[in-house]
Amino acid sequence: MKKLFAVIVLLETVLSFGSAVFAIKPAPDLGNPRIIVLAHNLQNYYINYDESDRPSYHDEAGLATKTQRIVDMMLASNADIFAFCEVEAKPVSLQYLVDELNDRVESTAYAAVADEIYVQTDSYDNAIKAGFIYRIATVEPYGSNYSATSITYYKNVMRIQAWTEKATGERFTLSMNHFKAKSDDASVAKRVENANWLMTALGSYRVKDPDILAVGDFNAEMDEECISIILNKGYEEQLLRFDEDAYSYIYRNNYELIDHAFANSTMAEQITGAAVWHTNTSVYSSNRYSDHDAVLVGLRLGKEEPIGPGEAVETVTVSEPQAQKILRQGQLIIIRGGAEYTVTGQRLN
Repeated sequence: MKKLFAVIVLLETVLSFGSAVFAIKPAPDLGNPRIIVLAHNLQNYYINYDESDRPSYHDEAGLATKTQRIVDMMLASNADIFAFCEVEAKPVSLQYLVDELNDRVESTAYAAVADEIYVQTDSYDNAIKAGFIYRIATVEPYGSNYSATSITYYKNVMRIQAWTEKATGERFTLSMNHFKAKSDDASVAKRVENANWLMTALGSYRVKDPDILAVGDFNAEMDEECISIILNKGYEEQLLRFDEDAYSYIYRNNYELIDHAFANSTMAEQITGAAVWHTNTSVYSSNRYSDHDAVLVGLRLGKEEPIGPGEAVETVTVSEPQAQKILRQGQLIIIRGGAEYTVTGQRLN
């Protein structure tokens, strides 16, 4: 069935802009999320394409076509956070996409997270990175964007960013990764190093929130040692949780799940759905903008609903001796005179 699915495009939504037409399948159902995270390898998305041999295009027309198809996908996804890898390691790469997005929606609805990554040349594959774009109305970065390792090259492609949901004040930590590709036998050991670096980073004091989602192109299927390292630390693969037949990449007619979404136990409780969105493997090669499919994860952070317009919130004085302050599931609970008050809509640092 998967082989047929790869060549037959069903229920396509056609997005037409100008003279170009790009067909894309509707995004998968993720339940009832308040936040949607999209992770995706964009396969050498370069603005300065003349500085590298990596991109498949070498003129303005090629850049324009790839950009349009990526933006089509981003808008169709309705995602709030975009975590990308294999983009040019300069600030201009993500900002270019942001500008195109904002032009299409005719507002300043999206922004890129600053990361201070700038690599001039492509020596030793140094000129690609991972990075984040987000919808300003729903989420905002919390703290700085930082690397999971200090190792050359991988410090640019293994990035961590905490996020705050504006409606509730709830937070989570998002890790975007691009592990070593399957180039030779030595690459297996490199992916093991990648996994160890990642687990060390996600267990460090630098993590801003204990609810952790690790996504990206891990270049490894579930039976590899690098994936076992992640699973043994208590993370669960969310794509397989919701679809045991999930795949994100096709190589020599082999259907592989090498793009992943791993959540620790507290994060998994807040996930409403996760799926591979077949934005590339289900269309003709001439219409693909990447060799990987996109990964979507739906989040419903915390247990409380956002505060609605006109809802009354009682103010209590927490400095009184008889008032007790405790933190429970990321919320501030105030107990006074036998009554319990839950502070929602904000978080105290």
